[in-house]
This record gives sequence, C-alpha cells and structure tokens, in this order.
Amino acid sequence: MTVPACCLLAVLATGVAPRAMRPEKGRLLVATRQLGDPGFSESVVLLLARDDTGVMGVIVNQPTRIRLAAVVPHLAALAHRSDVVWRGGPVLPTAVLALVRAEKAPADSEPVFDDVYLLTSRRAFHRALEGHVPRERLRTFAGHAGWTPAQLDDEIARGDWYVVPATADVVFSAAPERVWPKLVERSEGQWTRRHSGRLVDALEVEDAQVQLR
Repeated sequence: MTVPACCLLAVLATGVAPRAMRPEKGRLLVATRQLGDPGFSESVVLLLARDDTGVMGVIVNQPTRIRLAAVVPHLAALAHRSDVVWRGGPVLPTAVLALVRAEKAPADSEPVFDDVYLLTSRRAFHRALEGHVPRERLRTFAGHAGWTPAQLDDEIARGDWYVVPATADVVFSAAPERVWPKLVERSEGQWTRRHSGRLVDALEVEDAQVQLR
C-alpha cells in the first residue's frame, strides 16, 4: 500500500522523533525539549534492565550535594572520599544503586555495557570503596526510574525521548551539566539529517500528484 505524500508530510510536521533503536539495557534515554514531566526534564537515563514486566534505569546527569559519607557513615573507607550521591530517579529514592567502571567484572555485579557494571550486593559496594576505586569510576545513585514496557514505548512514540547508544564517557562524565545539552543537540541533528531526504521525497511526490490532477 502506498502512503500518500500528505500523510508523510503530516508525520514530519509533528516533530516526533522516530525510534532509531529499541530502549534496551545499555542504552540512553535523552529527554527531548518537549518532555513535560518536570521530574525528567533535561535528563539522561541509562537503562539497566528491560523484560516483559518493566524497564529500569538511572538518571546519570543529576548529582546532588549530599555526600555519600552522610548516607553510609559507618563505612570507614568514605572518611577521606568526596563522593556525592546522584539522583537516580523517583522510584525508591532511599534505595542505593552503584555503577562502576572496571576492566574485569567485579564479583556480585551485572554487566550493563562495555566496561560498566551494576553492583548487585552491599558487599560488592563495600569492596569497591575499600579497594579505592577512583571517584570518577564509581557512581552511587539514590532511587531509580521505572516504566512498564508499553508505557516507555508510548512515551518514545509521543516524542518524549531519544534513544541513543550509551558510552562510559557520558555515564561517568566529569561535567554532568553539559551531558544533556550535547546529547539533545546531537540527537536533534541526527533526526533532521535522517528525515531531510524524506521530506524532499514527500514534496516531490506531492508535486507530481498535483500535476496529474
């Protein structure tokens, strides 16, 4: 079935970004400028898991001013560290999750992508701190983000999120305030390049249809 050119133009005019890739584990959700939820405005979310029951991730560009030592004061290894807690999302905000960069998979961890791992036990978290893992290779998050698969797919289709590959440089960026502006600008540019040719084709088809009438 041939899609009328007017329908193609209508889709392009909405400005809704198509799903360039599926929102799977190890990918980033980049909030678009139109996302209306203030809890996720200008956020970048690393997806940690997806199955038939739900999708889970952490916001990677929102550090807080809360020192990690204030959250877990009983750990002597934190006495001389300046780590802060990062806001991971609105779900279970008192629960802590930790990501680490490592050449080899640490014990009690799950791979997320490349050399980035999710620590899955309190013991693994303590070992990372006691082993003097550098602050720039360890992130501790309070809370996480969560969706049902259908809910997230609907939000992406609505144009709330771009889906892009994750990189460790983004997840562990030393300048988190620059992460969202850079990624959203890049994603918007990719969307424009991907669809500029389609727009021209649609205009040519529409012109041809007018001439045939």
